[in-house]
Amino acid sequence: MTTQTLDATLDLTEFRSTVRAFANAEILPGAAERDESTEFPARLVRRLAEQDLMGISVPEEFGGLGLSTRTQLVAIEEVARADAALASIYTAHYLGLEPILVGGTEEQQRRWLPQLASGEVLAGFALTEPDAGSDIASMRTVARREDDGWHLTGAKTFISNAREADLVVLFAKTDPGAGFRGITAFALPKGTPGVTYSEPQDKMGIRSAPTYTVFLDDVVLPHDAVIGIEGRGGNIALTALNRARIDVAAMANGIALRAWELGREYAAERKQFGQPIAEFQAIGLLLGECDAELVSSRVTADWAADVKDAGRDLRRAASISKYVATEACFSVVDRVVQIHGGAGFMRESEIERLYRDCRILRIFEGTSQIQLLTIAGNAPSVRSIDY
Repeated sequence: MTTQTLDATLDLTEFRSTVRAFANAEILPGAAERDESTEFPARLVRRLAEQDLMGISVPEEFGGLGLSTRTQLVAIEEVARADAALASIYTAHYLGLEPILVGGTEEQQRRWLPQLASGEVLAGFALTEPDAGSDIASMRTVARREDDGWHLTGAKTFISNAREADLVVLFAKTDPGAGFRGITAFALPKGTPGVTYSEPQDKMGIRSAPTYTVFLDDVVLPHDAVIGIEGRGGNIALTALNRARIDVAAMANGIALRAWELGREYAAERKQFGQPIAEFQAIGLLLGECDAELVSSRVTADWAADVKDAGRDLRRAASISKYVATEACFSVVDRVVQIHGGAGFMRESEIERLYRDCRILRIFEGTSQIQLLTIAGNAPSVRSIDY
């Protein structure tokens, strides 16, 4: 069975089983070697496209499967369970297509979304700068309107898929004095003259998902490269990030799921004092905490997915789902390292790689502290019954 047979009546358990079988057969083997080599897994990205996994929640009218966000979360979770680095590439693709989906004109949507949904085009998202992280209004990349098009100058950093992507959605100031309201989103195709890249950045984890600093030296884009409306790029960026935070929650849940599996397997096999360590109460408590946090995180992510699909204000739900899942993932992985003891500290152990991979999740797409501020700023009224 392939995911090409799916429709709106999809059984998510069956879908999970299908994606897991694919991930176990093709993604999990070699994950450690890819982490060591840092090689971009181009073949596996193509295989995700061949499995119809690159446009799960994109509407059918734009070439996607038109399925629920919950379905997309299942796919991301299962990919992350097998290889967090590939999941990072995968979620970066979804983040890159979101600005076109939520902010592009109909012509832009019909031009780009079918290719993005099929995986023919891989997407990236370029917002962060050396001096502009959470504070996107302080970005220094500028775009000037000239007769021959938009001229872009500046730099972006920590950009996933940047060199490999066929299309990067890039944000620049078209009105430098207007702050947040001066930001505009642009479609930047691969091979555009004037764009250069650093070497892949040397990261602690998700090492085969390369990130780069991107340099823009008087890059010229046509006037119709503006996504949506000039000056609305800040709103487009934040809307896309809110939607993508649920995907990051699913990525975290996939890593935590794999860690929990490794913890149970090791506890059943490792013997001390004549019995498996799983029989000791101390180990049982650690595994029980992992189970409870993982279930809570998955339920929260599904809730946020439903809020998104209902078209409701997503800010609070997206931030809660990302905060809960990424913090829980780190706790789960840390407990499983503890269960492994000294073996979990060794580079050859899978849990050591998961420990390095999961740390970034509490930072990118908005730090845990930014999520908490968003949650506090969007809390319902104390008299609200819709809590």
